Amino acid sequence: MSGGFGAPFVAQSRDALKRQATPPSGSSPEAIWHQVYDTQTYTDNTTTSLTFFAAAQTDPTLGNLPTSGVFPSPQIFKIHNICVDFIHAVGVSTSATTVGNINDLYLLMFVGRPVWTLNISDKTYGPYKLTALHGTGSLNAQLSSTVATVSQQFGTNTPVPGWNYYGRIIIPEQNNFNIRVAFAAAQDLTADVKFVVSMFGVLSRRVL
Repeated sequence: MSGGFGAPFVAQSRDALKRQATPPSGSSPEAIWHQVYDTQTYTDNTTTSLTFFAAAQTDPTLGNLPTSGVFPSPQIFKIHNICVDFIHAVGVSTSATTVGNINDLYLLMFVGRPVWTLNISDKTYGPYKLTALHGTGSLNAQLSSTVATVSQQFGTNTPVPGWNYYGRIIIPEQNNFNIRVAFAAAQDLTADVKFVVSMFGVLSRRVL
């Protein structure tokens, strides 16, 4: 998401910093960079569509939307990046054939011809190709094999910059929204795969 750690800065006076940290009035919100994410399971040979953010997750490692399908009042979210990550049943797959993690990703991203649609109240954005949504990050990995008949496969979605609305699409408070991913047909994978859809952007919320 950035070129490295740190950022250019200049020293500021204490008064200037206090003005920046304090809203000008009690009704002014604070704005923070935020990631909202949700996880759904693609069931091998069965799934043809997945809907994200329709329900709140009880496990914070799977999703962090506090309420089902809406940002509660007085939260307003300006969308920038939309990303998708894939979590395999095993990190590295081993097989004597071509099946495995890399092949599963190829089926999910290309053969299944998946498209995604953003829905906010009665408005839709899309459908667009899932390949336009890139990953939030990946591992630097090295693989080796000493058995000629066994393949080892490790694959993730590319983390290079992908879809960005640059804050031009806004989800108002208490307005229903979701992201739906639809496939042309169910895909025959080696195992179920978890999809994680993330939206990065600016969240405006009440100052405590």
